Amino acid sequence: MFFRVNQSSIMAWLIFMAFTLPGTQGWSETSNDASQMDLAASSLLLDIAAAGDTLVAVGERGHILYSTDIGNTWIQAKVPTTAMLTRVFFSSSMQGWAVGHDGHVLVTNDGGKHWQLQRDGVSAQRQLNTEKVDKSKNRVDRLRLDLQRTTDSENEPDDLSTLDEAQYQLDEAMLIANEPVFPPPLMDVWFTNKQQGWVSGAYGTLLYTANGGRQWQDWSHTLDDPDQLHLNGVVAWDDGTVLLASEWGTIFRSSNAGQSWTSISSGYEGSFFGLLRSHSTDNVFAYGLRGTVYRSSDRGLSWSQLESAVVESLFGGYASQDGRLLFVGAGGAVTQSMDEGNSFRPALQRLRDGAYGIAPLPDGRFMLTGEGGSRLLLDARGASQ
Repeated sequence: MFFRVNQSSIMAWLIFMAFTLPGTQGWSETSNDASQMDLAASSLLLDIAAAGDTLVAVGERGHILYSTDIGNTWIQAKVPTTAMLTRVFFSSSMQGWAVGHDGHVLVTNDGGKHWQLQRDGVSAQRQLNTEKVDKSKNRVDRLRLDLQRTTDSENEPDDLSTLDEAQYQLDEAMLIANEPVFPPPLMDVWFTNKQQGWVSGAYGTLLYTANGGRQWQDWSHTLDDPDQLHLNGVVAWDDGTVLLASEWGTIFRSSNAGQSWTSISSGYEGSFFGLLRSHSTDNVFAYGLRGTVYRSSDRGLSWSQLESAVVESLFGGYASQDGRLLFVGAGGAVTQSMDEGNSFRPALQRLRDGAYGIAPLPDGRFMLTGEGGSRLLLDARGASQ
């Protein structure tokens, strides 16, 4: 299977080509527990979040690690999957979710120490494939019946064309249903509260839950996304506003909790890898290739480009309560702003391993995750190790 990947996108290569790593195949039929490994803390970790005073990091081979001593020591949690995990999100110090390859959604109710498989992406995709065949077949049958009943010869060519297209879609759906199951990778997760949550993913995948993830609904059909753009980032507000960051500089916006969407061009032609909300002003930032950062001050209706002070692709970010913004990325890049993006200053790092996630520590410092595990960003002035 071939994946549509922007050749200049390091993040896309990392996430999608990682299917070749052991334990991350999208066609696996079972969810085995992640292996307990002595060097798990030094493995590729794609995201990190703070659950109260506990740090929780996720990454390759289903690794989830937690630390209760600001990252001095890490404990590997028992996880019911070997699939790569891409993002982790906590709505409280106890309740959190992790998403990743094989379309899996994991949940914890004890601050990241124990995890359950909340959505089995392989089983869910198999069901979606079957439902698509049934819907396509019903449409073909209905169109054929309508064509038999029609007496309007002028409309017959258009009716036949519509039937041909419907038959093509049915053939495609049946072909997919008969192939090994391929659940698209999930790329981001966001909860507005403990009940309402969103998960976005590759090939236009969009999931929604209204009950804390006990049931996940496939809402991909609500998007007008014929090119099945990868939905790499999601943020939402309590008033029903939802934003999705995608490829080609596209932002999908909903003002009614996902019932309908508007496709907004940011003015950028490359890929966005994530979205970041400011706690102090409610501005939202889209970040991506080659140090790209765009800002919206009206919840996604309009966007303006910012000067991030770095040229490396940005893969993760954090917004502190005091208004500080930090973005991390390729080559260990870290750039920060204290004025809502009006100006940025890079933080020089000794280590140049790629950074993909960042989380705060109680003492004002930050922990980064990425290639080679975790490392400390020492102080607010940008010194690091």
